[in-house]
Amino acid sequence: MSARSTRRIAALASLVFAPLTATSQADPAFKASTTNATAANEFRIGVRDMQNLSLDAALQHFQTAINADPNFGLARVLYASFGPLTPQQVETEANRAVADAARANTNELVLAAAYREAALGHNTAAAALFTAAAKMIPNDPLVAWQAAGGFGAPITATREFVASHPDYPLGYNTLAYQAWFDGDRAASLAAAKKQIEILADAPNPYDTYAELLQWSGDFAGAATQYRKAAATAPRFPEAYAGLAEVAALQGQYDQARTYLNQAIANSWTPRQKLGYMRQIVGTYALQGTSAADITRALEAAIAESKAQNVPKQTALLYSELATVQANAGNVNAAHQSIAMARAADKDVSWNVHYFGGMAHGLMKHWAPFGEELSAMKAQAAADPTVPAVFVKALEGYQLTQQGKPADALTVLMSADTTNVLIMSRIAEAHAAMGHADVAAAWNDRINKDYSLALGDFTNVNSRRRAARK
Repeated sequence: MSARSTRRIAALASLVFAPLTATSQADPAFKASTTNATAANEFRIGVRDMQNLSLDAALQHFQTAINADPNFGLARVLYASFGPLTPQQVETEANRAVADAARANTNELVLAAAYREAALGHNTAAAALFTAAAKMIPNDPLVAWQAAGGFGAPITATREFVASHPDYPLGYNTLAYQAWFDGDRAASLAAAKKQIEILADAPNPYDTYAELLQWSGDFAGAATQYRKAAATAPRFPEAYAGLAEVAALQGQYDQARTYLNQAIANSWTPRQKLGYMRQIVGTYALQGTSAADITRALEAAIAESKAQNVPKQTALLYSELATVQANAGNVNAAHQSIAMARAADKDVSWNVHYFGGMAHGLMKHWAPFGEELSAMKAQAAADPTVPAVFVKALEGYQLTQQGKPADALTVLMSADTTNVLIMSRIAEAHAAMGHADVAAAWNDRINKDYSLALGDFTNVNSRRRAARK
């Protein structure tokens, strides 16, 4: 698992079954019913890559399996679980997958239904179905891993799973991250090294160890492990993204962009390419370069997003561009970009409201700012997936800019104060109150947090602000 890709993490949160283990059991507990040899082989390779957390590689194999056997329900539902689909497409494909699996056998039906529920966010139903799958296929460790809670399990449950499945690498990957966030760095690094020992011929174990070394501040060690990940099949562009983070954290922005261009060249999917283009935007923002440089990078990403017909990404990119233009004092251009964001996707998402609000705030246009904030609050009230930190950050920014930093702190301190954006806004509020030492302490916390997310525009801008204080 890697923090660099939220899509990967979201997909893995519902990655709960695979019929073959990473150790390639000679007698797998489950055999798919497809009679098409190409589909069966591609499915097996996809499952292997999925369990080894090379998800974009797995996606390509599942697509090939579906092409070879369009009625292969399990391949289709796995593709739907983390493929480049809209929510409506996910539901349509997952429903078809269940219908196809129902014509196969009971095991496939239960598994396809479990994946469908997970893909649709029906977690209680998914958990019940996966528990049933674990009983039906008791000898498959991935099923047992999910029955224990997967990445969402308590760390005690993960430790028990690892003790009972000492040769299963995914357990150590899970433990590595859980131990890190539990504050046990030694155990975290030990688990990551154990995963490499068990699974030395896959890239993600090296990437996991590299990421944890990066977070520890060992940039040289992290770079070494990222290079090992990049040199291990299947191709793993995330490793180049990791090298880009290490370079950017050391102020080597041109080198970071070189690595990201390598990530683009090694991308498995157009969507992955677009993600790395967004990270290139992040390097310019973190560097604090001219508005023209950031604008060019954003416009390139917008053109790619339009070519891929991804309206939500296009809208988001236009709204981010509006903040750059507003910060540069280009009011007309900022308003035009806000309008383009709305035109790109009529179903305005929370992050478009966030950046639209920020653009208006930078221009001191508080009435339209208030409209964006109100719309975002309404979305958050109706949808628990809207991140509360962004609502509070936007409100805190408004209060500080309007001369009410004490009120801003009341709002901000009720949010997640480990979030880089929230920390940045807290520092701003203290600075506005004349608390220079306190503001510096908050900025120092940001500067010592090495979990950089180059594709997160708020993350890189918060870090740039902190570095300059």
